[in-house]
Amino acid sequence: MASDAELKTYRYLRIGMVGVVVLLATSVIIERSKVDCWQNSISAYYYTPVRAILVGGLMAVGLCLIVIKGRTAWEDASLNFAGMFAPVVAVVPTTDVGVCWSVEPRPRPIEPDGSLANWVVANIDNNIPALLIAGIAGLLVALVIAMIATGNVLAVSQVGDIGTRLGLLGAMILLVVAAIAYTTWDDFDTRAHGIAAVLMFAFLAAAVAGNAWRLKDVPTDRVYFWLYTAIAVAMVVAAVVLLTFGRGWEHMALILETIEIALFGAFWLAQTAQHWNETA
Repeated sequence: MASDAELKTYRYLRIGMVGVVVLLATSVIIERSKVDCWQNSISAYYYTPVRAILVGGLMAVGLCLIVIKGRTAWEDASLNFAGMFAPVVAVVPTTDVGVCWSVEPRPRPIEPDGSLANWVVANIDNNIPALLIAGIAGLLVALVIAMIATGNVLAVSQVGDIGTRLGLLGAMILLVVAAIAYTTWDDFDTRAHGIAAVLMFAFLAAAVAGNAWRLKDVPTDRVYFWLYTAIAVAMVVAAVVLLTFGRGWEHMALILETIEIALFGAFWLAQTAQHWNETA
């Protein structure tokens, strides 16, 4: 059983994530109350007064997903990767600016030729290198701590089980790929947001599915097994159906994002209740 401090920290982190989602939803609703329409996506609220809450919320959620320890290597790695993509979604804005603002963004985010405005590019050019450097620094700090704690220069390669080691290796590879993409890919500024968003939700669905699989042979947790299975399936089905048949809908992305967030939120609340008195 964890200490009182550990248990409270675990609970606060999980409840805090729910609070961030409520904060973002409230900010979007306040913006909606001032106009008679919705933006095409939650991401498009970057170009409205919601921007600070949207960016800050995604950064906070990303940090929580990385900090919270999953109960299996699969869940931990899935949450970590989702948490790494969340800040990219935050700081590389969508190019679908929309037209539903209480205050029109000035200067305009998109130039007449369809390119991103200089101020948008400048934000990306500041934020992405900062994220990459912080990520690399984090891995190096983990390496040094492991070496000092164990007195073994190969400590990181030997820590935990194979899943944990593969997760650490995957994080390193992801940072390298992201750095190469940022420095060499001409379409990074316009495509990275969409790719990061898809991968973030994919890893969140993978975390839900992993929890369902973990409980498949646990008779005392059948309710949670079926609940997590239904949520994982619903997340995948919703994405496939809307991306296949809803491409012509003006608010398809908004609907899909809302469904995915609601479904993962339902999983998060259920898992919080399931493990209220224990930590990983």
